[in-house]
Amino acid sequence: MSFVLMKRRFGFSTLFTKLLSGFLAVILLLTAFNLVSFFYLKGQIHREIVKYNELAMNHAASGFENQFRLTREMVLGLSQNPEWMTYVNQLRQVKRNQAYGYVNDVIGEMKRLYGNPFLGMDNLIIYFQKDAYVVEKDGTSSAKAMFGTYYASPSYPPAFWDEQFGKRYAFRVFPAAAFTENTAGSVRSKGKLMPVVIKMMPYKDMYLVAMLDAERLARNLQSAMSGSFYILDSDGRPLYAPEAGSYAGLLPALHTFDERHSFVQTKDAYYFYRKGTDTGFMYVSRVPVQSISSQLLNLNLVLLSLLGIVGLLIVLTYAFSRRVHRPIRIMADTLRADEPESVQGPFKEIELISRRVQHLRSTHQRISSDLARKNSLLRHYAYTNRLKNIHMNLSELKELADVSMPYVMVAYQIIFKEASAEYPLVQEKGAYYMREYVDQIWRQVYPDSVTLQTEPCQILSIVFLPDENAETSAQLRHLQQVFDRDRSSYLVTMAESPVQPAGASFTAALACVNGMLKQRKLRDETQWIRPDGAAPGKDARCFKATWEQEFHNRVLSGSDDSMQEWIAKSLGVLEKKQAAAIEYRRFAKDVADELDKLLRSQNLHAEFEAAAVPALESTRHFYSPGQYEAWFGSLLRPALELIRRKTENHDPITSFVMTYINEHLDEDINLDMMADKLNITSGYLSTYFKEKTGLNFSDYLNDLRIRAAKDMLQNLDLRIQDVAARVGYHNVNSFIRMFKRHAGMTPGEFRKKYAS
Repeated sequence: MSFVLMKRRFGFSTLFTKLLSGFLAVILLLTAFNLVSFFYLKGQIHREIVKYNELAMNHAASGFENQFRLTREMVLGLSQNPEWMTYVNQLRQVKRNQAYGYVNDVIGEMKRLYGNPFLGMDNLIIYFQKDAYVVEKDGTSSAKAMFGTYYASPSYPPAFWDEQFGKRYAFRVFPAAAFTENTAGSVRSKGKLMPVVIKMMPYKDMYLVAMLDAERLARNLQSAMSGSFYILDSDGRPLYAPEAGSYAGLLPALHTFDERHSFVQTKDAYYFYRKGTDTGFMYVSRVPVQSISSQLLNLNLVLLSLLGIVGLLIVLTYAFSRRVHRPIRIMADTLRADEPESVQGPFKEIELISRRVQHLRSTHQRISSDLARKNSLLRHYAYTNRLKNIHMNLSELKELADVSMPYVMVAYQIIFKEASAEYPLVQEKGAYYMREYVDQIWRQVYPDSVTLQTEPCQILSIVFLPDENAETSAQLRHLQQVFDRDRSSYLVTMAESPVQPAGASFTAALACVNGMLKQRKLRDETQWIRPDGAAPGKDARCFKATWEQEFHNRVLSGSDDSMQEWIAKSLGVLEKKQAAAIEYRRFAKDVADELDKLLRSQNLHAEFEAAAVPALESTRHFYSPGQYEAWFGSLLRPALELIRRKTENHDPITSFVMTYINEHLDEDINLDMMADKLNITSGYLSTYFKEKTGLNFSDYLNDLRIRAAKDMLQNLDLRIQDVAARVGYHNVNSFIRMFKRHAGMTPGEFRKKYAS
């Protein structure tokens, strides 16, 4: 009926009726498709929700199984460290052995475990039965204080932990419980922790307790699950439940969890479960039926919303069609007035508009053909405008210079000398005029070339060649001569890439020339780095190990003359190796780093930082060894002054310790022995030495031994065990382990890399 009325009023040839009919057909088609999809997907979504919870359950179970396995393996792995086990054996009868000095060594090795965030340990505790005390991350305390005060829980009184010595097992996970710290009238919660007891055979008078953060592990491993999570042991008792008392009556009996299935459905909930392959624990997730049903209910709401939207769309379609038709009708009436009299009379709007669009299209084609003839001129102006924009990234460059021609990329790195280095405006103008001149030189021979400024002190030319055999050396030689005339104001290093084939990536060519710029030598001249030039020399840092100890000795001597001699000698080595400028800068950085470490060991770094020392950044624009010599002098002179002042006010205790260590480096030296020689306690000596030097006694001793060992390893006539004995390590395995900790490699690897 409505279509009959529209036909009578508007006619089917009008734009209004065609728009309305088309929109209604699309809306009805989409509505039908969505209804079919809805009823089909509703069942699929239910299956996917169940599958999602199954996968989440498997992930959580695997995560907890891995957690328990890693906890057991990592803790038992401590027993593979003979040095650590020696310390632990001493601590088993700590009072009789007076072995309190080994506590920090034991804690230091344990720190790798409880400090690892992936293990989720709140603490790792060693319980010694003999003296009824524990060792944990904060030190030592009695077992009664540890489990009655610092890790107190009604579920685990001190007597519980004492009873575990009589239990026969090697590894056991106990139910998670709330632990608190009860000190000074205050109670601080430590959260819900899951104790894991590991016994090291054959030691029956000690065991380790790993306190796992149960809540954090549960959040991390079952965060994707929407229900409550439980862990049951093999007897069905809870090891973990979301809240205290939340287990009772909620889970079905353990025998209902058939291993052939992954979930059980009851009237009230879905129970997704999985049994651990290693522990035998049952991991269960309880998802209420309402949770899954509510998600399907949302689909019903979506359906109702969809039907409402369809109705609204029909109304809006009618209004939109009327609104669109009105200006079209006015435009059609206007166009009809311009039609010849021969075509006056009844007409169709669409045909009239189509005829006029064809006329516009033919006019557009005539204009386009006219613009095409001027394309080369427009492209030229586009290059000019782009080149004036300094901040031009590579993607814009690719769009601008998309020419199917081979090309050569040339980079120019500018170093402004001292006369203009303090005036940024002078540098900016100088780089601009240099870019304009370079662009002119290239465009005279290769008109399609592009030159732009990529950085404040770097220019880049892309020289498009007619073929891959075209010559560019004449232009580069001319530029080298021009730049060389002005080297009193600036220096230029030119890096020329190999000829790139048509369509080759600009990114690879840019990386190539930037890498070639790093081959710049430390010379006061214009340099041209060719693609067929010599490969960069061996990295000058390879001789670092040979000067480290000598550098330390000369700095500690406080002698300006000795230091100046060392600087001249080191720079001479770099010059002899024909090192690149970047290698001089690496050497300067290494010296600055070593100086910082040395001053920190002498507790002088604060005073040194307050002094006016040159920044490493200033070496980036150096072009002669003399500049580095002056820079090293300015850097080291304040440090030598501080060393001399400290030497004049030397401390007798620290001096005695350092002198004795240097003279008896091959002997068995420890803190207690040094304290006896000075007739003071070892604790006082340790605190005093740390305060005066900024280093622990053991760190200072080991660092000195490793430095001496590095020097001895240069002598290929000495075996590694001989070197170990000469620096006080009578166990070669201990020496190798300590050397690798300090140097990052074994003595054999160090000798292979650095020994001549």
